[in-house]
Parts: sequence; structure tokens; C-alpha cells
Amino acid sequence: MRLICLLALVSAAASPMPRVRSTTPAIAAALVEAERLSPTFNALVRTIEGTDGIVYVERGTCRRGVHACLSHSVASGGGFRLLRILVDNVDDVVELMATIGHELRHAIELLSEPSVRTAVAAYNFYSREAPTSRMAFETPAAVRAGVVVFDELTRARR
Repeated sequence: MRLICLLALVSAAASPMPRVRSTTPAIAAALVEAERLSPTFNALVRTIEGTDGIVYVERGTCRRGVHACLSHSVASGGGFRLLRILVDNVDDVVELMATIGHELRHAIELLSEPSVRTAVAAYNFYSREAPTSRMAFETPAAVRAGVVVFDELTRARR
């Protein structure tokens, strides 16, 4: 994991790669399309680009049966914070893009707090700012972002 983080940090510093990225071609294509078709998704990406964060969106499984989640495993080094969004096999591309938009809003929440540089700090942030009764974390801003992105994409694809 450390070597991957180091390579990502060197890559980020050496080239003008996007701050929201994926190594999975289908997800990378969805990111490009969502940015192009949804002003809200585009604004989320631009906001992340104004931070010290790099967000990887990758295939993965989340707890509690949700289709996507922001992992609390924050890695920090080289002036960057690396975050990961995990998504499972979402069949509908619009739903996938809206779900990623929802999780990007969560990434912005963490990146807006300079002290969140570790998994423990991320967990403590959400325990304080967004507790729920299900031992999960949710914020109204992320819910709203997902809904707006879904609506924008649905209209744009008609």
C-alpha cells in the first residue's frame, strides 16, 4: 500500500493528471461523461482540484450493503491526501455517476478539514459531524449532490 501511495504522489506531482481518477477504464469513462453532462458533478471535481486531495474511484465492496462508499483510509504525504471511493457493480451508468457524485461530496467534506490526514481522523470527523443510528455516516449535502447529479444526467441523456 505504501508503494502505491508513493507512486501516486510522484505521479501527481510530475504530471497534470486529474485529481479525481480511476484505474478502471469503465469508471474513468463514467467520470469523464459525468463531468461533461452534469454541472454539479463538474463543480464537485473542480472543488477537489482546489484542495490537496487526490481521489481514486475504484471497484470495491462496501459494508452495510451500499453500492458505494468513501473509504476512511486516508493516506497523506508529499503535500497530498489520497482518498478512495469504492463502487460495486452498478448496472445503470447514470446511477453509477450519481453515486460517485454523492461520494465526491463526502470527499470534499473530509478535504475541507486540513486535520483529517489519517483513517482515525476521518472516522472521528464523521462520528462528530454525521452520525446515524445504523453505525454508518451520511450527510444531507452528499444526499443532495447525488440527487442533483442524477437529475442533471437524466435530463442531459434524453
